[in-house]
Order: sequence, then structure tokens, then C-alpha cells
Amino acid sequence: MHKPVMHPEEFRLINEFVAEEFGFILDESRAGFLAAKLIPRMTELRLESFADYYTYLKFSPHFCEEHKRLLSLITNNETYFFREEAQLRVLTSHLLPELKERKLISRDKNIRILSAGCSSGEEVYTLAMILLESCHFLWDWDIRITGLDIDTEMIARARNGVYSGRAFQATPEQYIDRYFSKCDDGFQVKNILRRITSFRVGNLLRLDSFDREDEADIIFCRNVFIYFSDDTTRKIVDNFACLLRQDGHLFLGHSESISRVTSRYLQIRYPGAIIYRKRD
Repeated sequence: MHKPVMHPEEFRLINEFVAEEFGFILDESRAGFLAAKLIPRMTELRLESFADYYTYLKFSPHFCEEHKRLLSLITNNETYFFREEAQLRVLTSHLLPELKERKLISRDKNIRILSAGCSSGEEVYTLAMILLESCHFLWDWDIRITGLDIDTEMIARARNGVYSGRAFQATPEQYIDRYFSKCDDGFQVKNILRRITSFRVGNLLRLDSFDREDEADIIFCRNVFIYFSDDTTRKIVDNFACLLRQDGHLFLGHSESISRVTSRYLQIRYPGAIIYRKRD
């Protein structure tokens, strides 16, 4: 079977479908990326063109399963605990002490952190471990770290909380002993982490399910904007600005920037990391 070529009209059709179903709007420069992801699946289905695959997505009796498969194909769900250490050092050494000081002045002992695009949950549990290890928020602090992702299978894995292998490639050994229990399939998170974490399925373009009680002190959205056009990225970070509390902070992937799409954040440089603070 010859290797199919994605024509502009085929990219438009699939891109519009992905946007409607998942909220992902891929820039035209991502056509090659999309084609490379889809060709192996098309080979499995014995489909000869991307137009055939679009028809399969729309009208196949198995379209629900294929939608989930497509979502997994076009998103990079590879993650691990304690990813991008420089940013986590900034969180521990700078932002958490500052956050505690502000909270004590305002007599507000609620800590809310959102991991947007959390995949299988490693980032959420990492943040939980960091907050517990920091010893800043003990006793009567109300801590809630929420993971949000559009992929229902990833959210199910996150809630299950069982990990192995490469997930622990950057995890200090003492943290594994302290926060995980050995199980048949690897290691399962302990209740001390579950008590302050939760997960929900959701679309970054539609955060209207969040209310004032969900307002976040810190949002992590790392290595997610690679899937979006500038216009879509602007809509999402504007949503984040509405969700962030005053002086809230936004963490992006180390290679990502939002300076060209919005002026609602102040860029702050730390050693090895750039963090965005919501402007007043």
C-alpha cells in the first residue's frame, strides 16, 4: 500500500473535527505531525487516504472508540514525576514561601493548584509531594490540587494511581518509600496524596464548570500549547487569567511562551525558569 499524502482539504476536515470534538486547533504547520501520527492507524484499518479516515471518524460503527484512539494519537501523554526540576525548585524556594506569607496576612488558609492537561496524573502527585515536603502548609491548611484532562482514559489512570518504570526516572528514592505502596503492577500512591488531590475530565477551552471555590493560586499547564494555534492559546490563557486569584502564577513548559499572544501576565525570570504572574 502506498504511503498516503495529506492534502490541504483533508487536513482542514480532520482539523475541524479535532477542534469540534476536543478543542484542539492545530496550526497548518502541524499537518506533517498529524499525518505521521495517523498513517500507522490508517494502515491498521486498511484505509488509503486521509479522506477515508475522516469518513471513518464520522460514520464508522466504532466511531466512539476511534475518537478516543485519535485523541491519544495526537497528544503526547509521556510524563513522569518531578519533570522539569528547575521549575519545581522555583516553586519550592520562591513561590510557596511567598504564597504562605500572603495567605497568612489575608487569613486565608486555602491552597488551590490546577494541573491543566494533567495526562496520567504524575504532575498532580508531584505537586502534592512537594507541598507536603515543604512543611509550609501543615495542620489546619485546606489544600486541593486538581488535575484536568480531556482524555477520559488518562484521567482513569490518574485516579487509579498505579505507576512503574519510567514514571519514576527522576523521583528521589525516599519519596517512593514515603508516598507509594508496592503493588502487583508497580507502585500505588498512598492516601496521604489522595486526600489532597482530585481529577476531572474537562476541556481547556471550556472552564465554565469551575466556580469561585475553584479559583487557583497556581496553574500548571506544561507542554500543552504545542497542540494549539496562537488564537486558541490566547483563549486558554485568558480563561486561566479569569480562574487565577490575584497575584496567581502560571507555569508553562520550558520551551513555551505566551508573551506574543497576551499581555495579561508578567514574565518573571528565575534561575533556569520563567514563570508568569497574573497582572492586577
